[in-house]
Amino acid sequence: MIKLAVNKFNIIIVGLAILVSGGAIYAWRIGVFEPKPPRLAVLPLEYDLGKVKQSGGVVSRTFAARNEGGQDAAISEVLTSCSCTTAEIGKKIIKPGETADLKVIFDPNYHFEDEGRFFRTATIKYNSDTSAEAKIYVEVDYDLGKDKLKFPPQNEEEHKD
Repeated sequence: MIKLAVNKFNIIIVGLAILVSGGAIYAWRIGVFEPKPPRLAVLPLEYDLGKVKQSGGVVSRTFAARNEGGQDAAISEVLTSCSCTTAEIGKKIIKPGETADLKVIFDPNYHFEDEGRFFRTATIKYNSDTSAEAKIYVEVDYDLGKDKLKFPPQNEEEHKD
């Protein structure tokens, strides 16, 4: 009787070991144990700088770029949508769970913008199939005059043939 109980116990243990091993092999084959790729999240996604004076100099906003993935995010470049906007990131490598400062800088005296509110973006390129983006909204008050811009608007008469 005891021998029969030991044999049933051994069969159950061996069966469980086979199930667990098979499950682990399956999980390994489908990539369950692979670390998640890097994924940057920018907070806040957008920010309104409001109306800025041309005479006031550059304005900036710092965003948080957090790596919510499972591998290091290696920053290759940070692009902006226009030359009146620049961006700097505090780290070239952002480890999982870490955050880097993304500073977006807008120069209201760079060139003429159409009247009213508009936006500019800063895009972080890194070792992922996706990119992360921050957006600023702004409106310029040309208190110095459009002729005082670093790149003033061209006179349309000069360009006619």
